Amino acid sequence: MILALFALAAVSLAAQSSAPDANAPVANLRISSHAVLLDVVVTDKSGKPVSGLKQDAFSVLEQGKPQSISFFEEHTGPEAPAGEMPALPPNVFSNFSPMGRPAAVNVLLLDSLNTQAGNQMEIHRQALNFLKTLKPGSRMAIFTMSMGLSYVQGFTDDPALLVAALDSKKKTNVDVPVLMNSSAESNAQQGVIGQMSEIIPGPATPGGSAPPSTSASPAMISAMQGFMEETQEAQTADRELRTLTNLQQLAAFLGSFPGRKNLIWFSESFPTDLFGATAMRYEEEIKKTINLLTVARVAVYPVDARGVVGNSFFEAGNTTPAGGVLPGQLSGGNGPGSNQTTTTQIASPATSEGPQGYAGAMNNPLVAENYQRNGDQETMKMLAEASGGKAFVNANDMTGIVRDIVAHSSDFYTLSYAPTNSRMDGQERKIEVKINGAKYNLSYRHYYYAKDVDLPGTGLSAQGTPTGNPLQPFMNFGMPETEQILYKTLIQPVPAKTDAPADARAPSHFSVDFAVDLKDVDLKQEASGLHTGMLNLSLIVYDRYGNIASRKDHRVALSIKPDAYAAFQQTGLQLHAEIDVPSKGQYWLRTGIFDASARKVGTMEVPLSEVKAMAAVKAPEPAKPAGDDDEDK
Repeated sequence: MILALFALAAVSLAAQSSAPDANAPVANLRISSHAVLLDVVVTDKSGKPVSGLKQDAFSVLEQGKPQSISFFEEHTGPEAPAGEMPALPPNVFSNFSPMGRPAAVNVLLLDSLNTQAGNQMEIHRQALNFLKTLKPGSRMAIFTMSMGLSYVQGFTDDPALLVAALDSKKKTNVDVPVLMNSSAESNAQQGVIGQMSEIIPGPATPGGSAPPSTSASPAMISAMQGFMEETQEAQTADRELRTLTNLQQLAAFLGSFPGRKNLIWFSESFPTDLFGATAMRYEEEIKKTINLLTVARVAVYPVDARGVVGNSFFEAGNTTPAGGVLPGQLSGGNGPGSNQTTTTQIASPATSEGPQGYAGAMNNPLVAENYQRNGDQETMKMLAEASGGKAFVNANDMTGIVRDIVAHSSDFYTLSYAPTNSRMDGQERKIEVKINGAKYNLSYRHYYYAKDVDLPGTGLSAQGTPTGNPLQPFMNFGMPETEQILYKTLIQPVPAKTDAPADARAPSHFSVDFAVDLKDVDLKQEASGLHTGMLNLSLIVYDRYGNIASRKDHRVALSIKPDAYAAFQQTGLQLHAEIDVPSKGQYWLRTGIFDASARKVGTMEVPLSEVKAMAAVKAPEPAKPAGDDDEDK
């Protein structure tokens, strides 16, 4: 760590170009034949992690053919603490963390797109309860999914920040799932069909009685069923596509940094067309989503937000008229009262599958609800198994579920192999992992698509950021801080000039002084004695929703004279920059340093609410060493 700070004048970046180098290398993440990376969780019959296994205990098959393991690593929870965090002066911040680096990070995804309002409130309450008991050091982030993907809190080791973010007034609001029918709406629709299908005895005739009929004509019943089915199908299709789009955006964000990510996804209704439960409506989008999750090393842990519930038809809030549904319709039976003859008469070719199809189930409330719930849960299990996670259904202790995932998913093995079939033909490749001579439970990704795909750079949306900036993948709001390059910053508001006219809309101005540990950067010593190098430095101001308020990007050419270099070995390399911040609102300053020669990155994110307007902490202004100027340093 750097123990002294700002003992020398900082190198000003004002003379440096703010435009990023177009020729700078950009790291693209690709799915290719070069390597397949697998995270394998191994547990015994009681569900406890199994540790101490060696590489030769594992065997991997792809499409039934043995593969040679080229990389093997065991992870057993977070690393040991790196040391105590030294006390820092006011307005001085560091990207050094005393917390051990976790082997896996966790993401809470609260899904209101596919979850009814009542269950959203319960999930929010239980998530808060869990976070309040979370110990520091468990790195976690929170997102919500509705019509789009929303950021709540980026990765942090501090549970208090997670609680504050989730408990804010804006995040406690319940989103109405506009693309889902509530139980009341579904029951009302079933009641309408039931009333229209009610059998009315035929009038008496001299020869006996006329054949029975229904309250509405078969044509009207068929038209109403068709309308309901088409509406439901359109809503489901829209919900599926939005779910896939949100997952793709989240995978792009998570793929920007290394390691395993456990996606704890609270949702009530997984559309059954997703991930192969039925014929896939958006096959290419599904393949793309799976590939993005694969590259990002995301294991999905779906949690059914309904918990243990009964059938909504028997709830007190069910307003279906007592005579609107016949006894046989409740169970889908063919006995008396089931109205089988009328249903057969009105069925159209597209809906003649009875209880197995949507229209047939419309006449059987219990069958319809059970069919939907079973389909949702099977999709959850398929997605979890395919990604190396685990599905949790029919359980009410959501807090315990999250605690179990966080506790047991940080112990795993990472394997890598180069496939013997190197063709990128877009086909599904099935993977099988075995442990020789032992019976354990294994959780890992079971397949991938051999398709060469470039991931987006990072971020939840295109924000007009410059291209060619090697720091960009590490600069998104809320991403984990990177410690390959350790540094400190002194952040201070710059007082407005006394002779300037008052303007409440004028942005605030901040100075940022850096002290960079020389051991973490690669500087070449020339024959002249100068130490030279090149650094990328970025400063981005974000609002609370992850939108960029302002940014500065610099390429810093270093040419440091021997006497200055000797001083920087004690104080750290001194750099200076400035940036504007909007005068009203909550903002965070994210800074980053990239050394292309060492291929190292350091990043830090500071809430500007912690920066105090204190003239006493202003950096000293010592005389420059003889013969030095800004360009030389």
